[in-house]
Amino acid sequence: MHHPHKTTLAAVAMLACALPLAAQAQDGSTVQIYGKLYPEIVSYRESGGTAPGTQVSTLVKAPTAAQTSVSGTAMESSNSYIGFRGAEDLGGGMKAIFQLEGAIGVDDGTSKGGVLFNRDTFVGLSGGFGTLKLGGRMDTVYKSLADQIGFFGIGTGNFVSGSNIIAQGGFGSSNNERFHERPSNTVLYASPEYAGFQGLAGYSLGEVVGSASKGNIASVGGKYQSGPLYLALGYEEHIGLFGGSSNVSTALSNLTTAGANSNDTSTRLTAQYAFNTGTRIEGDYARTKLSETGGLIGHFQEYRHNSWLLSADQELGAWTLATSYGRSASGSCALVGGAACSTSGLDASMLSFGASYTLSKRARLFALYSNLLNGYSADFNNASTAPAPGVGQSLRQLATGISLRF
Repeated sequence: MHHPHKTTLAAVAMLACALPLAAQAQDGSTVQIYGKLYPEIVSYRESGGTAPGTQVSTLVKAPTAAQTSVSGTAMESSNSYIGFRGAEDLGGGMKAIFQLEGAIGVDDGTSKGGVLFNRDTFVGLSGGFGTLKLGGRMDTVYKSLADQIGFFGIGTGNFVSGSNIIAQGGFGSSNNERFHERPSNTVLYASPEYAGFQGLAGYSLGEVVGSASKGNIASVGGKYQSGPLYLALGYEEHIGLFGGSSNVSTALSNLTTAGANSNDTSTRLTAQYAFNTGTRIEGDYARTKLSETGGLIGHFQEYRHNSWLLSADQELGAWTLATSYGRSASGSCALVGGAACSTSGLDASMLSFGASYTLSKRARLFALYSNLLNGYSADFNNASTAPAPGVGQSLRQLATGISLRF
């Protein structure tokens, strides 16, 4: 019997052996194997929930039965990965560069979704003109500029990640409404830095047959960094992803409506300051709009909402303490033809804490906690192993583990 996960891991092992040999055979080239192992034991409890018969947002399907509280314990490794990167000196200050990076399951030995390289993967050129990357999955400009503090190097993919509250909407389960993704088929350009400023632009092809633009993602932004100050502004546009219709009830969706189109956008501002006392603080603010045209009367047309995140960490010798608090407003909505549309209860908040103890330059112990509170119409989700929260449910998670970089 064919086992795709075993095949994937075998391929990774072969690359790990082969790449150093290849590098030795080529003058002027360098290849590095790197990664992070991040297993954690997570305890979770999901409780509360909106009672049947409660008047919820127009965009949400009301619960028809009482929701069950659940709890459990699991081993997770959502931030574990292995990568290969290198450069070839082309002369004249120009280099050819590449990177292959994929998530690995330290808990069960599998690759994420059976995909070999599902993190930043590309080939490109760098020089006096800047850096041009072409190829596979890459962080969008919008994603790469925001949320620079994270939790001990975690920017996304963990239950404490701020993207769980600031980069998604509060209804439905489709990722089409998220603005913190790593799309495939991406071209990305980063300008040279000048007096602390740098501009970036990226474009991802949706590769939808019969359409030149459906599923495409455009992302641009700029950053300024000087000493302890970091400022960044990012903008992202999703063409034909139907972030609204992918998440509302079938009765409101435009997914099967001939001639319907969507254009979803988000703008995000990030500001960080690092004090000489080992303290860093950061604020993120995002304005998001899911917009569709050509829909039927009474169907989804638009949803707007704002969200924000405050983060901080403090170094105390071998210890580092971190915290963040994020909130998403309920926003406003519109239906085709002007019918009444309510977003009442689509708000949510998430409070997270963490502590880590440094064992060496590459190894640390850590503990994490988060409490996600959904409004009575919302179903924001920061779960990995835990079941996705139902409408109005809260989710508390506590984890401890070890991180090792190599």
